Amino acid sequence: MPFAIRRRLLLGAAVLGALFSFGAAAQTSYPSKPVRLVVPYPPGAATDAISRAFAQQLGTIMGQPVVVENRPGAGSAIGITAVKSRPADGYTLLVHAEGFYSAKFTTPGAGYEFSDFEILAPLGQSSYAFIVPADRGWNSLQDLKGLNREMDIGIADLGVGTYSTLAARLASGLHTQYRPIPFKGGAEGLTAILGSQIDGYFTTIGTTQSVKDNPHVKVLAYTGRPGSASHLPGVKTFAELGVPDMVFHSSYSVAVRADTPEAVKTQLAAFVRQAVTSEAMDKARRDLYLDNYTGSLDDYKRELMQLADEFKASAKGRKEE
Repeated sequence: MPFAIRRRLLLGAAVLGALFSFGAAAQTSYPSKPVRLVVPYPPGAATDAISRAFAQQLGTIMGQPVVVENRPGAGSAIGITAVKSRPADGYTLLVHAEGFYSAKFTTPGAGYEFSDFEILAPLGQSSYAFIVPADRGWNSLQDLKGLNREMDIGIADLGVGTYSTLAARLASGLHTQYRPIPFKGGAEGLTAILGSQIDGYFTTIGTTQSVKDNPHVKVLAYTGRPGSASHLPGVKTFAELGVPDMVFHSSYSVAVRADTPEAVKTQLAAFVRQAVTSEAMDKARRDLYLDNYTGSLDDYKRELMQLADEFKASAKGRKEE
């Protein structure tokens, strides 16, 4: 082989080797500094609690601190856009929930698109209980079917989101009418129920634990799948009680900027999966009355997009009113 050709081949091999070594080094050097986990909700709720449990476990696995940053507001759009504004380098993660979709539909000008983020793994899910004031005399869902007046049902969203979706599904399933009563947050809705100011409210299973034995409240059903563990002894699912379109879960997951380099994203995804399947996270979910998602990641993403489509239809309906 002529010397010139052999030299070019050797140089080409050297360049390829250097590129391979650089890529490997880039992958194995991640993470080299603390990671930020943005929670677009206020401290204290289940979303925040499971995020902090995850952050602690992920930090242990990665060998770097994972700092939780609460950025609530605008239905979660403030926290989401904060992550979008930071470099796509794997050092800023987002806690992803339904607000990711509803905030975009209620505020179309929010500075992000669904395609800007990629979900890495679910953290947990919560079903909802439907509670009513005890003084209404309603002891079962049958008492609400065909009610000859509007039900005042509290909602904690802007008319597009979890609470509005559940209220609309319930009214349809019971063949009755409802009037949405807006609240700024879950605590206000609970106070209204305890004070008998509204007819009904949906609360996460974790929140329901604090009122399920209160004599002023009656828990009528919950939105879990038939046969699931309700964490509410004696309370059945809507589906088991003849309202099948009420299977619903709030889902919390971890997402990263979609344009994060693949080598970093791959390694980060491995760290995240290890953290979410750990015994520590299993315990955190039990303590917070959350369920683990047992399907595939593709199934999980597909279910969320179906919910997003439902939110989109609700937003369109509101504009046409």
